[in-house]
Amino acid sequence: MAVAAGGCGGDGGRTQTAQADTTADPDAITLSEAQLAEVTIQATAVTEQPVTTTLQLPARVRPVADQEAYVTSLVDGRIERLRARTGDTVRRGEVLAEVAAPDLSRLVADLRQARDDLDRQRRLQERGVAIEKNVRAAERGWQAARQRLRSIGLSADRIERVAQGEADLSTLPLVAPLDGVVLDRMAVLGDPVQQGDRLYHIADLQPIRVVADVFERSLGAVREGQSVTVSTPMNPERAYDGVIAQLTPQVDDESRAAKARVVLGNEDGRLQPGMYASLTVEVTGDPQPAIPADVLMTGASGPHVIVQTGPRSFRRVYLDAAADADGLVAVPELSPGTQVVTEGAYQIVSALQQR
Repeated sequence: MAVAAGGCGGDGGRTQTAQADTTADPDAITLSEAQLAEVTIQATAVTEQPVTTTLQLPARVRPVADQEAYVTSLVDGRIERLRARTGDTVRRGEVLAEVAAPDLSRLVADLRQARDDLDRQRRLQERGVAIEKNVRAAERGWQAARQRLRSIGLSADRIERVAQGEADLSTLPLVAPLDGVVLDRMAVLGDPVQQGDRLYHIADLQPIRVVADVFERSLGAVREGQSVTVSTPMNPERAYDGVIAQLTPQVDDESRAAKARVVLGNEDGRLQPGMYASLTVEVTGDPQPAIPADVLMTGASGPHVIVQTGPRSFRRVYLDAAADADGLVAVPELSPGTQVVTEGAYQIVSALQQR
């Protein structure tokens, strides 16, 4: 009976030990005096400090809104001549294309007839034999004829020279509305065109604009006037400093993002429309529990630290923090004053894994 009882007691002890090992906290450990003597332990306290975080926003390079334009045909006709190609630098008023239009000859004839009528009525007026209503009618006819040509893009000076017979108008010249670079030419020589067809896309690229997506979760951290740094995949070593000039007051229904616009100088022309870019914003928040970022450890389950809970007791605590952060990192999971191991942490993790 004694032997049997002893045997039963031995089995029960082994069962209890196995259960204790199975239910032990895998993230907590108490080192023996001998283990502690082999490890140099140093710790730092969690303190409340303002934490600066870095926000990366995807962006695209775009022309400044009032520095881009389309050259558009304002008549139906056919492209007679193209004077500029994609990539050309053009000046405001420079003729880029000419369109042959069947209505031009009629418009010119009406303009010259209106000018002749007005000149005749003014001569009669100078002699004192003009009828006032005829003078007013001639003036209205002249203004209407000029306006028809102005509406298709002709300058006032060109209209005057055409009216006097000093210039012809066999084709309608289409001119650059601003100084800039031809981003695209959408026309081919000899093509038929209709009123409203776009022939060229022109933009002045100095300065230039970078437009970033600010998603809903980041809207509270971004504001107008905030300093930012812009970089591009093409030249990641080159950084452009700027400020957020505008933050749109609405969130797009599809992208769920507002737009942050930054205007940058582009003297070297390296920033080109359509380029991808990255907008870096540094955000300093209110004081909160924080530790140096280099204390963070990484593992299969994510970033973590070793917290000292007693003279020989330690616990692994997982954090919702960026493993590649610099400077200070916020640790709201830890209370101020918590002792975080800075030296000896890897030996403690090794002991956890061996156990």
